[in-house]
Amino acid sequence: MEEEKFDKVLGKIYLLYYKSKIALGEAHLMRSPKNYLQKFKINLPFNCDLDILDYLITKRSSIHSELSNKSWILYVLEITKILSYNESFGIGKLYNQILNKNIKVNISLDSFKPILALIDTQNKNPVVENLKILRDKHYAHTDTEVECLTNRLFPTYNEAWELMFLVEDFLTNIYSERDSDIDLGIDRHLFSYLSEFKITYQYFKMIDDMVEKNLLRRYFSEERCHAYFNSQE
Repeated sequence: MEEEKFDKVLGKIYLLYYKSKIALGEAHLMRSPKNYLQKFKINLPFNCDLDILDYLITKRSSIHSELSNKSWILYVLEITKILSYNESFGIGKLYNQILNKNIKVNISLDSFKPILALIDTQNKNPVVENLKILRDKHYAHTDTEVECLTNRLFPTYNEAWELMFLVEDFLTNIYSERDSDIDLGIDRHLFSYLSEFKITYQYFKMIDDMVEKNLLRRYFSEERCHAYFNSQE
């Protein structure tokens, strides 16, 4: 019975982590397609000038920008639920329940140490603390104020991913002790966005709008713009 309770809590932590990972992937991909694709060594399913695609998605497509913002907020809300001693499915709370024998399970508490270091209230991790501040302030401000606040406290994507990989290692180790495997891949959830990128890339290439074409020429050489507008891809 105790082990069933542990497995239920651990399963909820896993689902919250996985949901937050998808949200972070969406936020990063929409905010900087080039950076995300290169970081995770993902090949686009179509040929393109990656710098131009990155510009079009981040500078000329408000839909993708809005999705990035919404996905980032969801990431903050979900990941801070598990990086906690107080939340119902916080890893710190689960650790205390095992330590105090409220949950009796044959698990090494050493696996918790990297996460406990992240949520240590005495030696606060700046990335975790900023995420918690963002969480607590999001719904107390107007959209404009939220944007300013987010920009001021926003960790880099590399910092956010480093945090995620520590949690991922924790989950992998714990599930390994339970002789179980877990699915942590998110590429299939993001693949449809790559098709949307192709549509956006083709749209701006074919658009009969000199303003848009001149905006592109401000960022890229005439040679690259010519190659883009005249490519057969």
